[in-house]
Amino acid sequence: AYLNALKTKISNQITALLDVVATKSETDLVEDFSSRLPLFTLCEILGVPAEDRDKFLVWMHYLEQAQNLAYQQQLGTLEINDGLMKFVGDFNANVSEMFEYGQRMLKARRANPQNDLMSAIARAQIDGELLSDEYLDGSWLLIVFAGNDTTRNTLSGTMKLLTEFPDQKAKLAANPSLLPGAVDEFIRMVSPVIYMRRTATKDVEVGGQQIAEGEKVVMYYGAANRDPAMFADPDRLDVTRANASKHIAFGFGPHVCIGKRVAQIQLEESYRQILSRFPRMEWTGEIEVAPNNFVYAISKLGVRVG
Repeated sequence: AYLNALKTKISNQITALLDVVATKSETDLVEDFSSRLPLFTLCEILGVPAEDRDKFLVWMHYLEQAQNLAYQQQLGTLEINDGLMKFVGDFNANVSEMFEYGQRMLKARRANPQNDLMSAIARAQIDGELLSDEYLDGSWLLIVFAGNDTTRNTLSGTMKLLTEFPDQKAKLAANPSLLPGAVDEFIRMVSPVIYMRRTATKDVEVGGQQIAEGEKVVMYYGAANRDPAMFADPDRLDVTRANASKHIAFGFGPHVCIGKRVAQIQLEESYRQILSRFPRMEWTGEIEVAPNNFVYAISKLGVRVG
């Protein structure tokens, strides 16, 4: 029942966002759509009041810009000037505001719980004890970060894929019932998270490779999701691929991403409406990918609305 109600809200928000897109001949899909839908959905799940939601867009902007500056610093190309110093001041102020907002919300939910995820986090217990403040901060922020970047970049990346594979776009337009399976294929191809790293707790052999206790092990999602041993012709989009759901973009087993179904709902409903309302929408070739080694961060995607 909760997911059905959330799906209706998501569908209505998609329609509202696409109403704005419809007024333009060309637009940046990230700015007008992909960056906005996941934050709306996350705010709905967390229970963030409507009047506070624009703050999240601002906070995400500063966090993304900080990542870009960190990359420039690593390359040795970061220029120290008045503009940078102003950004640093603004960034610190916004991060403080973000943490203070979360702390205020969580305390309010402990005192007066609602039917939302923020209340569940605020009242969660381990061994009979409520979570400490540092864990409270980390829990709600992790959900915002994890649920925003991944869905946003898959929404944008899917438009690029459908432009690159027009025959597959035509199949979906002719038969929208293929969308549930196609969504898994979109996620497989985009693989919005680049890698995860873990530390081996004991000596082990995996696939003929010896790994010693204490060594760092990196798993690249894109490599797994385009493994030719699992996916035939892995670099080709196939909206009818029978085993597309075998991708591991959401993880696997007991640690599978808790937001998996919500992400799928957003992608499926978004492209159901986009293909219906804008069958000629296509990527213009304009794309900007922010320097980020952890997520495939599409910061701009030009589209012709059609």
